[in-house]
Amino acid sequence: MALSRTDILSLYRSFLRVIERWPTDYLRPNRNFKHVLHLRVTEGFRQNLSVKDKDVLRALVMDAETELDALRRLANNEFKEKYPLSDRIYRPAANPKYYSGLVTAIDKAAKLKQEEDLKPSLWKRLLKYLNKTQ
Repeated sequence: MALSRTDILSLYRSFLRVIERWPTDYLRPNRNFKHVLHLRVTEGFRQNLSVKDKDVLRALVMDAETELDALRRLANNEFKEKYPLSDRIYRPAANPKYYSGLVTAIDKAAKLKQEEDLKPSLWKRLLKYLNKTQ
């Protein structure tokens, strides 16, 4: 199997497409996994630009394809569907409403964070007010 530059570029683009589909974590904007994935992929491909040995290149591509397959499976929730959790996990006898309350609280916090991000910052509002008064 001869690897061409277009094959490697196609693999790179496939990574970027999967990463683009990755959900945004509104609760932790400073620890964005989507961003970390993008940095790792771009750096990994950039570091290996100078590899000329065909065997080493083939091994790197095989590893990358394995990682891409794992990311696709995670992005598609394949394991969640393949190995569903039982109702006993979601509603433990000691506190049956714990997880539903936790999910509700996380969703509420994410919604508030999104709304907060849409509001102009205090500084922007203050500057706008000062510009109007002058």
